[in-house]
Amino acid sequence: MKKIINSNYFYAFIALCCSLWLFFFVSTPGVGSTRDSNQSNTSTVTKRATLTVPLQLQADVDKYYITGYPENVKVTIEGPSALVTATKNTQNFNLYLNLKDLSIGQHRVQIKESGLNSELTYSIKPKYVTVNIQRRETKKFAVDVDYNKESLATGYEAGKTEVSPDTVTVTGAASEIEKIARVIVKPILPKGIKSTFDQEVLVQALDKNGKTVNVTLDPQTVHVKIPITIQSKQVSINLKQQGDSNNSNLSLESDVKNIRVFGTQSQIDAINSSVDIPVDVSDVTGNTKKSIDLGDVLGNKVAFTDPETISVSINTGSSSSSTNNSSSNSANTNNSNNNSNSTNNSSSTNNDSTEDNNNSEQ
Repeated sequence: MKKIINSNYFYAFIALCCSLWLFFFVSTPGVGSTRDSNQSNTSTVTKRATLTVPLQLQADVDKYYITGYPENVKVTIEGPSALVTATKNTQNFNLYLNLKDLSIGQHRVQIKESGLNSELTYSIKPKYVTVNIQRRETKKFAVDVDYNKESLATGYEAGKTEVSPDTVTVTGAASEIEKIARVIVKPILPKGIKSTFDQEVLVQALDKNGKTVNVTLDPQTVHVKIPITIQSKQVSINLKQQGDSNNSNLSLESDVKNIRVFGTQSQIDAINSSVDIPVDVSDVTGNTKKSIDLGDVLGNKVAFTDPETISVSINTGSSSSSTNNSSSNSANTNNSNNNSNSTNNSSSTNNDSTEDNNNSEQ
């Protein structure tokens, strides 16, 4: 036994056993391998995500005008969680329509992808689209302005409309360009507007029936300015008696001598430098004042006036007549007194003369 233990073969056998034990210990899963196992499990978990992606065209867009396709489509991807998340964040792939070999007309085309990782599965919605390929044409059009003039406040007028820019570039299928009857803007003016309209307005291309034509406009909006003003001038007023009255001594007076009238250019041109203001005196029996509404008096000759009303004093002359009668009576009384005094004086003179004659005879 001692020989066996001291033998080189024994030590070699022991070394072999230890080596085998260490090998199996290291190879057996344990605490140290848990983390690697978890990472392996995580990488195999699947995930799904739906993305909205721009749809690209592979076509000669300088020569052809293409319509009918959506700007964006949805794609659902599925695969390893980490890969799905990375793809969702970067979107480093494309969805496209290959139209290079298609002729003019309508075509049903499948949407294709490029750049997606091969470990991902995907589905695109919609899978097919119908496109219309037409010969491309570009043309310039002047911009017309169409608005409701009845929106202006009474008496106000619109001046020359300014449009900037006054022309737009229209691009589309040649067949659509031919349909265009006019390119217009339709500004919507607030009801009763009294000040200049100044806004950006959407441009529209319309056919002869007033329907929108499917084309691209550049620019899509233009700046529209519509000056809105009202004309005015100052005129004097002439108070005119209106209606029958028994008093022939009536007089009309007002502190207001001049007014300003407002209206359209044609209304202002038709107004003279002075206007007659009729005052109804048919119901006047004594001194009084009346408020005259100038808008009612001038009617549709003007839009409005400043001031809108005036106060008119109507004098019947009754106070001055009483004064004159009193003065007349006073004068008559004085005349009577003077006549009486003259008679008395005459009588006294005659008496004195008689007395002198009698004395002379004696």
